Amino acid sequence: MSSENELGPLVRRWGLPVKQLPSETAGQDELTPFVASILKEALPFIDAAAPKTPSTDTKKLWKSKGSKSSPDSTAKVEVIERVIPVKELQAVAIKNGIKSKIEEETWAARLSVHEDAATKGTASWDEFDHSFRLEHAKTEMAFTPNVIAANEAQRWDCTGIELEEAGLSWDRFSLVVEEMRHKVGRPILKDRTFPVLQLSCAVKEGTSAPEIVIVSIPVPDFATSPKANLSKEKGAQIAYYASIERIRKLEDGKIEWLLGTASDAAGVLPLWIQDLALPGIIWKDVPLFLGWIAKERTKTGAAAASEPAADSAEAETEQAPEVTTGVTTEPTAAVSEGATAEETKAKEAAPEESKTEATAEGAEGSTKA
Repeated sequence: MSSENELGPLVRRWGLPVKQLPSETAGQDELTPFVASILKEALPFIDAAAPKTPSTDTKKLWKSKGSKSSPDSTAKVEVIERVIPVKELQAVAIKNGIKSKIEEETWAARLSVHEDAATKGTASWDEFDHSFRLEHAKTEMAFTPNVIAANEAQRWDCTGIELEEAGLSWDRFSLVVEEMRHKVGRPILKDRTFPVLQLSCAVKEGTSAPEIVIVSIPVPDFATSPKANLSKEKGAQIAYYASIERIRKLEDGKIEWLLGTASDAAGVLPLWIQDLALPGIIWKDVPLFLGWIAKERTKTGAAAASEPAADSAEAETEQAPEVTTGVTTEPTAAVSEGATAEETKAKEAAPEESKTEATAEGAEGSTKA
């Protein structure tokens, strides 16, 4: 394995314990090397899934699982998979002094290319940037039916951090701990709570083509932190996912959207069943998001048509895409929502869920975007 494809210890399904997170009052001196280490590990790993420069070496790592299509997306979604053997992960753990249960790590990734336009079936660059770099948790809860609660538990001030990595200049860093609760098979299976450290950043404007990256790393013992909310609720079933998301503008002006993830819903759900289901589930986030953003445009347009014209400064502000959910992104109490229309329909159609159906739903609920 070449050095650029060498596995790292940070962006792994085993996650980072609370004691390895930056201190609550961390400044630039502490935060810069921390975020740099995550970015240095995440970029080559996800780049190997869809290399910017074709490489025969990386093609061996990720295997095609076919493509999917949906009426809500004008672009097809390619699905690929990478299985990391226990032996390779054990070597990483030993090298970095990590004492954790080591299991084979299955990563599934989806890749799609979209027109840069605020029209049905696709989205503009500003909509992608706002939804995933600036409002990731709000957006995820808004378009993902299985997400039923979210809480930003902790945030660090990354103002002024700039880095050079993978031949690019990065800035606009954000570092938070998010707690999200997913329903995975009610009433047989308990909801799952995913506490993750989430890093986002963007290529510095004017230095190269626009690109944003979002990295999520499990914090398995976050319930022990005084900042925890959803994670420390009575009976909470903690689950884990690591993910890397890369959204960038291509030379032809189109937008490439790539996301890879490895997850474990824990509890009674066998990991091998989850891993088998993952490639058939991960692609669904693309049409879910594009269908949701299309409806948001309709809402925004209707609201604008019913309001008097604003002055030029206000009009410019209103042009930015907005996310409408009840989720708070400030460190505060968790926000929970009642059953969605989809949930209500499901309950009416199938009031008695078999264990097999619950297991399948659980595997789907464990997939994080």
